[in-house]
Amino acid sequence: MKITNHFDKPLTISIVGKGGSGKTVITALLAKIISKLYKIKILLIDADPTHPHLSHMVNLVPEKSLERLRIELIDEILTKATDFEKVAENIDLEVYDAIIESKDFSLFSIGQPEGPGCFCPSNALLRKVLGSISKDFDLVIIDCEAGLEQINRMVIETVDILLIVSDISIRSIETAEAIRNSAKRFTKYKKLGIILNRVKGNTDIIKKKIKNLNLPLLAEIPEDNVITEFELKGKPIIDIPEKSESYLMIKKLTEKILNPNFFKN
Repeated sequence: MKITNHFDKPLTISIVGKGGSGKTVITALLAKIISKLYKIKILLIDADPTHPHLSHMVNLVPEKSLERLRIELIDEILTKATDFEKVAENIDLEVYDAIIESKDFSLFSIGQPEGPGCFCPSNALLRKVLGSISKDFDLVIIDCEAGLEQINRMVIETVDILLIVSDISIRSIETAEAIRNSAKRFTKYKKLGIILNRVKGNTDIIKKKIKNLNLPLLAEIPEDNVITEFELKGKPIIDIPEKSESYLMIKKLTEKILNPNFFKN
């Protein structure tokens, strides 16, 4: 039996970390597990403009991205002389139309830039739409761009839980510390913790470093041959067997962070 939503407002979880740490895989597995355990409305946001792989990992690919919407809105203003305020008023409707749904969750993608330049315009627009669309869901899970960009630009300012994914390298732990420090300045997170991913061998040095930095260690996800096989074959991670090591460990993580007492500790 599924557990119904026990939160009095939409809960937002952001997955961040160094590039290549496995945050998108963990996001996909969180979506799979939460949709099975909880009777709640879930929105996934593929917010990585560099490598927007989440939609393929959960086998739910939208026809239109936020970047495409942005380009179309600019074109409408320039070519049709549409009033900017009128366009701005309609953007939420356009965003809702771009959300794709399955029986388990919905998904919205920031998309890749369609021209030269930085990702700043799309990130600014994402920050705006997050506030308007999240209210219609019980849980929003954001697979963020690697590094500090979306934190420093306050794209995920109102996040409730910040999950920092790290591999078993000192460099990745140092990135996690930098993310934590930026999050203290630019977000209003309620809880933060690190997920140590692809764990193998003796990790005492890494865990000592985490402890010395006073970073809460929420989970250790083992190196999983099933995940490796799925990624090599390009198979959707959402189809991973429920008996796999990664699935079982992330299920424990899910039960921990969605327990109401998590915010009391």
